[in-house]
Amino acid sequence: MTTWKKAREKSPTSIRKRMMMIFAVLISLTGLGIAALFIFVFRNGYSALSQVYLKDITRQTTNNLENNIQKIEDINLQILTSQTIQDQLKIVNEEPLDTFGLQQCRQKIERELATEGLYASYVVSVSVISLEGIEFSVKKEETIGTLFGFTEEEIYEANGTSLWGLAGDTDRICVAKAILDFDTMKPIGYINIVYENSYFSSILEDNSTEYSAASYIVNDQGRIMSTNNSPYQGTEFPMDIQILRKQDKAVYDMLNSTQAFYYVGDEMPNCWTLVQTVSVKEFYKNMKRRIIITALVVLAMLGISLLFVWIATLRIAKPTRELLESMKTLGKENRYPRVKVITQDEIGMIGTEYNRMAENIETLIEKVYKMELAQKQAELEFLQMQINPHFLYNALDTISWKALGEGNTDVSEMSIALAELLRATIKKESFISLKEEMSTVKDYLYIQEQRFGDKISVDYQIDENLEDYQVPNFILQPLIENAIIHGLEPKVEKGKLLLRIKKQGEKLYFLIADDGVGMSEREIEILYEQCEENDTSKSIGIKNVYRRLILCYGENSRLYIKSKKNKGTEIRFSIPLQEKVKDSDAGMQSIKTVTTQVSGY
Repeated sequence: MTTWKKAREKSPTSIRKRMMMIFAVLISLTGLGIAALFIFVFRNGYSALSQVYLKDITRQTTNNLENNIQKIEDINLQILTSQTIQDQLKIVNEEPLDTFGLQQCRQKIERELATEGLYASYVVSVSVISLEGIEFSVKKEETIGTLFGFTEEEIYEANGTSLWGLAGDTDRICVAKAILDFDTMKPIGYINIVYENSYFSSILEDNSTEYSAASYIVNDQGRIMSTNNSPYQGTEFPMDIQILRKQDKAVYDMLNSTQAFYYVGDEMPNCWTLVQTVSVKEFYKNMKRRIIITALVVLAMLGISLLFVWIATLRIAKPTRELLESMKTLGKENRYPRVKVITQDEIGMIGTEYNRMAENIETLIEKVYKMELAQKQAELEFLQMQINPHFLYNALDTISWKALGEGNTDVSEMSIALAELLRATIKKESFISLKEEMSTVKDYLYIQEQRFGDKISVDYQIDENLEDYQVPNFILQPLIENAIIHGLEPKVEKGKLLLRIKKQGEKLYFLIADDGVGMSEREIEILYEQCEENDTSKSIGIKNVYRRLILCYGENSRLYIKSKKNKGTEIRFSIPLQEKVKDSDAGMQSIKTVTTQVSGY
């Protein structure tokens, strides 16, 4: 066991030695390869090898350009296959829309365009145009109009084929394509996307050759679409590309007035071709110094590489040792140390994840501790409330009969309402029907009506066909009580209370509104803070509803409070639709229903 521990402690050093050996071998092989390549180059001719090299660079640059073209085609495909855009274009094309309807379609289409197109930094604008010429577009620069490179006739004649061209005074790249209906494969509009020309010209400017070369992207009509020789952007290329493709010797360059080698790449998917020119003078100017420079570079690179390997292995081994030491002390004596992350490589990522893990463990332990305290407090409060309520029912029943015997029906009915309200507060069911919940609300409001008389009027706006849907037990009364006690009671004049419940989609939406004294913005902030606290002695009613909604349905069902001083208060929330489960496992199935609906938000 001791031997294994010693071996484990020495493992970072062993790893470093092995890495040094591996890199030394690789560097040596690389040096030998470079030397062999050096001999081969000058044995077979500097000129021939350099031409092959430039052709390879042309091919590589073409591949890079094709990759960028494919990225653009991918954006086109995402927009073309968007069901939202298909549906909205059909609506726009089928019949004239009023301003509101057109605005709805515009919002949906432009939201889809912003999601699919503007995330790319090289996109200037994305537009969708209907058959009637209605434009839906998103732009990074709202001050400019939409740039077009093709007419509608050209786009629809292409029948789904991408058209590539230039648009605007800045010669930006324009790509247009007809949008075909999935069912009929007939055009229902077209897309027009404008890209920065630098998306392609930057590849030409960064072209990694040792020569000062001019590069041109030429379309099938002989027009220069992009170049690192900016004066000729958008002009006609003066030579036949097919003839240049067959040339093996220098040709006079009419654009730069010099003899030059031409290197023509393969035709790209959008019918573009890369043409590179290298001056003959530039091509041969370094040949005399190649041997000496190459030898010096090889020796310098070998020395630098060995030094770099030594430093790199040291930097790799040091963080691993620090991470190992930190892991050994994790959890001991309630310590959760962090490691310092100084790199962004795999070792740095491991350190970052380790720090996150330690933080999560520490946070989790703190949460468990707080939950245990809260649970003990809840158990204590529950024990304090363990009073058999039957004597209260009997007392209220006696009061009711006594009042009824004396002809005081108001007191009798208040006693009955209070008894029903008491029963509702101690129901064991977590969920009841909306009808039952409204019965509790009306019992409470009846009692308040006896207290306030006609000072408070209540407006119920509830669809009758919603009464069978399940809601959390006693979820509305605390909010209504809060509206009366804190909103309407302090008000001198008469007040109104509105309770609205409606179904929309797969949710029930609740609104409790009053025209009472209202609250300031700071008071609302304090109320929210109290709802988040674990102290159950503050804002018990609203906090109870707030926490229960989050526990039952998640963050999407939290309370939203809107109020203005001396104007009134509105409290809104929504819950997923939930019907009563009739089998013996109803409680568990109700929970499953809620969990499924919450996870689908």
